[in-house]
Amino acid sequence: MSFYNPNIQQTFDEDSRDLVILKDVTFGVFEIVYSISIDHEIKQLTDIQQKEMFKFVKLKNNYQHYNLQLVDNSFPESLSDIALDAFFGNVNSFQDYILNKKPFQSIFEEYEILYLSDKIQDFIELLVYSDISSKHKSKGERNFSRVFKQKTIIDEPQYYTLFDRLKLYDYLKQKMKLEIDMNKSAINGNEVTLCLKIFV
Repeated sequence: MSFYNPNIQQTFDEDSRDLVILKDVTFGVFEIVYSISIDHEIKQLTDIQQKEMFKFVKLKNNYQHYNLQLVDNSFPESLSDIALDAFFGNVNSFQDYILNKKPFQSIFEEYEILYLSDKIQDFIELLVYSDISSKHKSKGERNFSRVFKQKTIIDEPQYYTLFDRLKLYDYLKQKMKLEIDMNKSAINGNEVTLCLKIFV
């Protein structure tokens, strides 16, 4: 249960080592490599109009690729699909991505999306509590001593502790921004690298 208490607030604010203020925080930057099927030369990314032209290859950083597999063996490819939807302007958040998968065409498809939604939640947990976005090998160890602080509409801070983490995940699923950094994305022959930034 989230709470506001001036005395507890002071304690959290004084011990800033484990306090994360949910404003202007980048949780991860991932450079994702695709091959593209083209029959003519593409000079700039904005010339690419169809998502189907992209085929996921890998994360540019091998350790990040490995780290994403801590979520699920196929999660690097799932994140690559999310990045493509962000590139084409279809989504701004994880919640957008999940909602864009509806309506379901079959029970099997519904199961796949529910499974993916669970994996996205696992990914968010690792983003906020571990070093999964590091360019070094992660053990996936979670630091649940972190406390997250959010300003509310009435300008009172909302705190998310270990016991509020499900509410935190729901909040971040909606509020985490997915953005392609065009300055760090590039075309190299038949390969494209998209730089996905995840932040609040």
